[in-house]
Amino acid sequence: MNRTLRFKKPLMAFGLSFLFCSGFAIAPAGVAAVHAASAQPEDLQTFSGKIMSQNGDRYILREDSSDMWYHLDDQQQASKYLGKTVQITGTLDGRSDMIHIRNIVEDKS
Repeated sequence: MNRTLRFKKPLMAFGLSFLFCSGFAIAPAGVAAVHAASAQPEDLQTFSGKIMSQNGDRYILREDSSDMWYHLDDQQQASKYLGKTVQITGTLDGRSDMIHIRNIVEDKS
């Protein structure tokens, strides 16, 4: 009796681990598609212009070449460059004209 109990525990552990691992292999197609979509690279763009204050309340980027104004999602980071010409790397939300900032560097040229 003691002998069979010794063999049952490793077999049960193996069976449970097999069942657990196989559950991940049989994921619904929709779940795999969501993970694949989120792994794609973002559409990073570079924007050049001057960080300005809008109504003394919000920081924006004014692109000199096109006279476009963009809202900036990271107000704290943008505040460090007030009045300076910068290059911003990020993604643009075309619906709100908001740049989601990845990086800001001062343009020294």
